[in-house]
Amino acid sequence: MSSHSQIPPGPINGFLQSWAGDLKGWTTGIIIRYAVAVALLLVATAGLVGAIAVGISALFHWLEINYGLNTAYAAVAGLLVVLALLSAGIGILLLKGKLPPIPRPKRHHSKAAGQSLAARAMLATTSNKGLLKTDAATEIMIGLAAACLVGWLAASRLGRSVK
Repeated sequence: MSSHSQIPPGPINGFLQSWAGDLKGWTTGIIIRYAVAVALLLVATAGLVGAIAVGISALFHWLEINYGLNTAYAAVAGLLVVLALLSAGIGILLLKGKLPPIPRPKRHHSKAAGQSLAARAMLATTSNKGLLKTDAATEIMIGLAAACLVGWLAASRLGRSVK
């Protein structure tokens, strides 16, 4: 009697594993893009804050000498509000950038399924059955990724029809 862990992967598993690899690359690319964007925004913000602070203190000093203390405070506060709103708007535009399309199952996924089937047929004739053990954790992760994708696609379709 053979256990489940010794059942060789079929063509469907090869197809799903190949597609899951593309899906993982797609999500990793998005995560890296956002992480780099956030890090660069933080570095730019720190440098810009320092430069703006020096400029604002010089502006405040000039306004105080020429127009008085109250006018200097009002002008500097208004400038800071404008800078804050401008920065928030630019940050939102950066984060709302278009995402790359979800990878679709393609011809090379079918090739991977065929290779998996061919490998199973070749190795079925050998006496070493330990090479064909499936990894349960990988199968669970692929199943969860597929379920998440189906849920996301359904939610996005329902969201379009409601609008």
